[in-house]
Amino acid sequence: MAQKKAHEVDAFLSRPDTSFPVILLYGPDPGLVSERAEVAARLSGVEAGDPFAHVVLQADELERDIGRLFDEARTVSMFGGRRLVRVKGAGNGRNLADAVADLAAEPPPGCTIVIEAGDLKKSAPLRTQTERGRAAMALPCYQDEDKALDRMIDEELTEAKLTIDRTAREALRDRLGADRRASRGEVRKLCLYALGKSQISVEDVEAIVGDVSAETVDEAVDAAASGEVKRLPEVIGRLVSGGTSTFQLHGALLRFFQGLQLLRAEVERGMPVSAAVEKRRPHFRRRPALEAALGAWDGAGISGVLARLEANILLSRRESALAITIMRRSLMEIGVDAARRRARNRR
Repeated sequence: MAQKKAHEVDAFLSRPDTSFPVILLYGPDPGLVSERAEVAARLSGVEAGDPFAHVVLQADELERDIGRLFDEARTVSMFGGRRLVRVKGAGNGRNLADAVADLAAEPPPGCTIVIEAGDLKKSAPLRTQTERGRAAMALPCYQDEDKALDRMIDEELTEAKLTIDRTAREALRDRLGADRRASRGEVRKLCLYALGKSQISVEDVEAIVGDVSAETVDEAVDAAASGEVKRLPEVIGRLVSGGTSTFQLHGALLRFFQGLQLLRAEVERGMPVSAAVEKRRPHFRRRPALEAALGAWDGAGISGVLARLEANILLSRRESALAITIMRRSLMEIGVDAARRRARNRR
């Protein structure tokens, strides 16, 4: 079976291997998938800016016209040399999976096909067809573990000719990890900030590096749960542009409403809302939203949200190409419902 384990992917991508001209990269972190797809594209030897040799296709469009993939893969480059076909936004589409099976069995000469997908289950057709293919390779891309994150930090610090002490490294690592591309951007920003120094300090980290894995997610959860609907479009925009994992957001929503369910039980037994919130000891910035949410949602409403979130998490895994749309819908539906409940309570 043509596949690598998560910890073997970087080693595979460190050298060109044209015996696998069809490459599938998949995982829950779109930034990491995209970054590694860029590496695979560079290894093909095709210039990214060459419109005659490099073409980018969207998976949802291919599901309606899969013949275009075969046409592009088998087209001979106008000026000779290899061609590169990149497919973005792949998920559980059957037509693309079947096409990969055909291309992996009879790979077109002189062409590399790089496919970017979301988190695919082991039984997902696209993944299974790639793993079975003679000329295809499946590469899982999972969120940064400590070693991978440290390696990325070291790459950027070496490039900038900087060092970092242990305390600062730990502070930096704690603020990274939601998305590989966003995390690398934060490290590069830190290196620019420390230009002229020899070593990065914890004060540098605290001054310039945002918590890409938590702050905006918490803000989105609080706005939705408390019914602050007008804030949601801007917050959702930041989540999407920052490459936040939809799984991370859905997980945060799920944990918030599970905690809210416990607090609601305390309130229904007679404890005042303010006392229940104080018992939870939230961060002072999140306290107003938690109080508003606890006052708005009853037990039945919270149970309904939890059931809806579980269904949306499952749907986003099955239809990874629609994960961002599902995330938007989750936030907006919860926000509108919370706003209506607060309005009724004020009457």
